[in-house]
Amino acid sequence: MKNVRTLFSHLKRKRLTVTPTTTETRITYELQSAVDGSPRVKVTSANSSDIQRAIEDAQLAQQVWYNDYSAQERARILSKASSILSCRLDEVAQIEVMDTGRCISEIRTNDIPSAIHMLSYYAHLPGILSHGSVQDVHLSLLSYTHREPLGVTVGIGAWNFPFLNTVSKSAPALIFGNSMLYKPSELTPSSALILADIYREAGLPEGVFQVLLGDGNVAAEMIHTEHVRKISFTGSVETGKKIYKNAAEKMQKVTLELGGKSPLIIMPDCDIDRAVQGAIDANFYANGQVCSNGTRVYVHESIKDDFLATLVHQTEQLKVGDPMDEATMIGPMVSKDHMNKVLEYIRIGKEDDGATLLYGGEKLNSNGNFITPCIFVDCHDHMRIVQEEVFGMLMSVLTFQDDDEVVARANATKFGLAAGIYTNDIAKALRLSKKLEVGNVYINTYNDGPCELPWGGMKQSGIGREGGSLEALYEWTECKSVYVKID
Repeated sequence: MKNVRTLFSHLKRKRLTVTPTTTETRITYELQSAVDGSPRVKVTSANSSDIQRAIEDAQLAQQVWYNDYSAQERARILSKASSILSCRLDEVAQIEVMDTGRCISEIRTNDIPSAIHMLSYYAHLPGILSHGSVQDVHLSLLSYTHREPLGVTVGIGAWNFPFLNTVSKSAPALIFGNSMLYKPSELTPSSALILADIYREAGLPEGVFQVLLGDGNVAAEMIHTEHVRKISFTGSVETGKKIYKNAAEKMQKVTLELGGKSPLIIMPDCDIDRAVQGAIDANFYANGQVCSNGTRVYVHESIKDDFLATLVHQTEQLKVGDPMDEATMIGPMVSKDHMNKVLEYIRIGKEDDGATLLYGGEKLNSNGNFITPCIFVDCHDHMRIVQEEVFGMLMSVLTFQDDDEVVARANATKFGLAAGIYTNDIAKALRLSKKLEVGNVYINTYNDGPCELPWGGMKQSGIGREGGSLEALYEWTECKSVYVKID
């Protein structure tokens, strides 16, 4: 397998990033290993000339992609990309670990297989969904609708699931005839370049999918032009609001998948072992760096002691260490800055909020970005660690007495991305799911994400939906009505 430094030069030769056209200055920055802090790779950002050329290329390529390639031909290319990714699974998984610090066991068994399935699923989507309808409005008038692509689209990805982010934004955009300019997080740029390589090998025309590297300034310049008709962004609420405001001025479509502070409700009749495992999955998976994580854990007071005892015992069994080790279950934070942010929230929980640190929350003695999983108890809804998104392994445990109370408290947040319920009473769970103000509800499981279902949030957790079904069709196409006078 090529190392990341070699990979970047290899991809640059293949012109999968925008080829420079001027001597305009480009910013170069260096990424460090999350495991030991050593220098890992140097990345050069796109400049204004690169971005302008990419937009021009994307406009021309999109016309060819939609007009000269049938839906069946586009589907064939995505299906081939899925097959190529299957053959390169181990390579992509290892690169993803190097970028993110996440455990290879997670990425190899969940992320990359999900991406393979996603490419295959979207390849078949146009044939499953109706592209339009005929309306019988008058005997002398033929009226019908059909779906057309938006044109040039932009995807802006997050650093926690970079490869899945790239696939989930690009696959539906491409299958419906759009072109896409994609900017991965500046912290995790590698896997987007690999996907561009895979698309090219599968037969995607030049310019239809382009990767531009850099920070938020690059993204801001990418979306500034009116030639971009759709923006799909995953990231913070603050950045999402800026993108939404900018898009409103140009009437651009947006999909925003933003932050979360999701409630996980543990009912007294639940299977405690299963509920504890759910709480661990909802807080410590991907080193706690998941926007939908159920970090507000509401436990019925009658089972609190048993739940906490089991929780601590199971958390103690989690192996923290080298993310390339198949046995490792907890790896490092993605960067030193992010590790320090999480450590500051742990300090706030202990010193400012007055919560009780039951377990963990310590930086390990290493040059890497390792923190032990953290469990706070004696928490209250007004605390900062309960209200604000930490995006790290910080679980806040609260107690409740009845259903109406816990639903009201669960909804008392600006976020609305996800929620979880553990109970043996499925009828009750279904009733509660209707009352929870979130886009996704998990019952006796957590953080499942099949691409066949729409994904997105309510309130400040986002706008629009990504994923399969009609929602994907609506988000990446425009509806056109046609009227034909036949009398």
